[in-house]
Amino acid sequence: MRKALRVISLRFTRNWLVMVGVSLLATLLSFVWWQFDLLEISDDERAAYDDGVKKFTGKPWFPWGAVKQSDDIIIVAIDDKTFKEIEELEGLRQRYGSWPYDRVIYADVFEYLHEAGAKQIIFDAILDNMKGDGTGDLALGQTLTDNAIPLYLGFNVSATALPLPKVETPVNHPPLQKVAKGLEPVKTDEPKKGADEEFPSEEFPSEEFPSDDGTADAGVDASSAKKQEEKLAANAGVYAFPVEVKGGLTLPSLPEQEEVDAVGQKTGRMLQANPVTTIDAVRDAVSGYGLVLQEEDEDGKMRRTRFAYTDGTNTYVTFPVAAAADAFGADRVIIEPGKLTIGPRSYPIDRDGAAWIDYGGKLADRFPSISLVDVLKLRDRKDKGERFKDKHVFLAGFALGTGDGGKATPLESATPGVVKQAAIFDNLLHGGFITDAPLWASVLFTFLMCFLSCALVLVVRNVFVDVGWPALIYVGFFLITGSFLVLTKVHVLSAMPSFAGTIASVLAVAWERLFASRERERIKEMFRAYMEEDLVDLMIEGKTLPRLDGEAMRVTALFSDIKGFSTVSEKFREDPKGLMRFLNRYLTAVTPALRHHGACIDTYIGDAVVALFGAPIHTPTHPLQACNGALEMQQVLARLRTEFAKEGLPDNIYTRIGINTDTLLVGNIGSDDLLDYTAIGDGMNLAARLEAANKNYDTLILMGQNTYEAVKKDVVAREVDTVKVAGKTIATRIYELVGLAGEVPAEKLALLEAYALALALYRNRRFTEAQKAFDKVLALDANDGPSKTLKSRCFQYALNPPPPDWDGAVALEK
Repeated sequence: MRKALRVISLRFTRNWLVMVGVSLLATLLSFVWWQFDLLEISDDERAAYDDGVKKFTGKPWFPWGAVKQSDDIIIVAIDDKTFKEIEELEGLRQRYGSWPYDRVIYADVFEYLHEAGAKQIIFDAILDNMKGDGTGDLALGQTLTDNAIPLYLGFNVSATALPLPKVETPVNHPPLQKVAKGLEPVKTDEPKKGADEEFPSEEFPSEEFPSDDGTADAGVDASSAKKQEEKLAANAGVYAFPVEVKGGLTLPSLPEQEEVDAVGQKTGRMLQANPVTTIDAVRDAVSGYGLVLQEEDEDGKMRRTRFAYTDGTNTYVTFPVAAAADAFGADRVIIEPGKLTIGPRSYPIDRDGAAWIDYGGKLADRFPSISLVDVLKLRDRKDKGERFKDKHVFLAGFALGTGDGGKATPLESATPGVVKQAAIFDNLLHGGFITDAPLWASVLFTFLMCFLSCALVLVVRNVFVDVGWPALIYVGFFLITGSFLVLTKVHVLSAMPSFAGTIASVLAVAWERLFASRERERIKEMFRAYMEEDLVDLMIEGKTLPRLDGEAMRVTALFSDIKGFSTVSEKFREDPKGLMRFLNRYLTAVTPALRHHGACIDTYIGDAVVALFGAPIHTPTHPLQACNGALEMQQVLARLRTEFAKEGLPDNIYTRIGINTDTLLVGNIGSDDLLDYTAIGDGMNLAARLEAANKNYDTLILMGQNTYEAVKKDVVAREVDTVKVAGKTIATRIYELVGLAGEVPAEKLALLEAYALALALYRNRRFTEAQKAFDKVLALDANDGPSKTLKSRCFQYALNPPPPDWDGAVALEK
């Protein structure tokens, strides 16, 4: 694990400049793509927004997206149940008729809700045409006036409507007399329609622009023209709302509408839409008016909202803002970049003056509702209507027949349109909207996404990452931004970062394949047979490649050979292929033990293995790594002997090992066509002599003095003897590696201590005493090889003493 982390660190260090460059390029490309909406990337952004909201809203495993039902808002629904029961109940049908109902039904409902203690009644409808003979309209207006019912009504726009005159000083809400410049309130002179004539779109329009504009005919007389002017002025007075715009913002214009000719065909010409007037009978009895626009995106979903519009003459607030302004006692609305202020309350919004609607859940989960027919039943029973007390009550169409069903939001593909008005009003009541993160934050996030993509490709270097990561970004990136959006109410762009991350991945893969991988793979192939792959990676990523002309390095060499291999070979005299399988099995078992501890396998010579530690990758602990590798070899061989015994193969195989640390010449040696990575020098020769010396001392692992000095704090070893290598005059002490510190039993430690005392007597030329001391060691372990060897030498020296200049060293033959 440590090696893998080091490889990753080296790869990162080596490639970070490339990753930054590729990330900057991918970020720039995606930013241009976003700014110019190439291939309609905005559609992908909206889809990612919807996916994120749906995935993390109302899910039990994501508590931050839990849906909370409103305690302040309740909706009275004109639903299918209302249609059915009013049609079936004789009393109700006689009083209200069939859909669209006589407007006395609203008078009854509003009066009851007001008496029940409703704070506000927000009628999600427009009343631009008189119903029947107008008696129901008059009853509604009279009820509102007599009871001072706080009713809020919407108004729509149409390209066929006449423009409203300018209101010099709009206020919330001006008395009609001031608006009409001293004129008396206008009484209704609208033409009466037949009692059975229906206007199915007048209250809950299915289209944003109603077809009926209430305009005057070209040939009206002067009196009618005067009344028309008064009516327009009166509507302007109640529609216009004081809106203060700061910070260089401009309010959006009312939407345009395509012209329709006399036969109902669209001409392709776009006309400016104007507000549609409200019927005289109720106009002055309503507490406030707000603009009702669907504000749909190109795909028909309602995601964002503005708070005010202008027709170039007056300013108009949207329907929920009009109701909220009265709820907060506001005399004006202030809109500035990033901030909306309504009376004492301020809300963060986007810098363009718009915001994303925080629906917070599906309509049925967010807002309690009750059928309108059930409200009528409560009224008839004189129920006190406690559920409406201190509530903001919306009345809206739910049934498809009302023309206001089947609207789309990020959470629902078909839902009553009131969900938008109720959600915005709730956002105003309880703290705000979803806002866009600053563009610089989305760009920075995009760059970080690109950098991560490059890092995964250039650092992990896995084909599954190369292929799977771009696909994962495309499919699942919305999970990151969606969870962040629901948690923080901040919208970070999804399409641009995911697109950029994919580009960065592709560019990084191209860089890797075209420029970086060829030489690396060639070197990997060269060293894969000698070293563990992660060590090769470390060498490559650390740029510690071996020099072709060799270099002097402090390394540890290890030689190993099978004890008595000739005897083993003799058993396979009739089966040479069996001997080859036996030998390969042995080498297959012991080689990983060495490579596991960082060995570079120099060569195999029959049953012999030559390995280097600390080259070609320098590691300061290479002497200890060699000792660990040697000890693990012996453990592996012990298990292998058990397996051979079960299989009837020669099981008396032991490996002799020699270890020495020295400065050697290391590098690629060979011809121009064939090179071999190896080391040469006296230290290499000593390691080979130590391996062979095991035979003299009947030991398994011997190491030189340099190695011992480097590892003596970490291992248990005993000084065995002092030797001179053939051709050298300088003596060196040799040590037997017994085990790791803390892992050697006490009995063995006692033996080693006794041997050290005997060896000291031997070197002091007290051969008789030393012989007896070695006998004490052999009493502890009769098979102790070094004690047998030196005891025999003591016997010889006692009879034939060495010369006076004897230094205790013996020649170590080839």
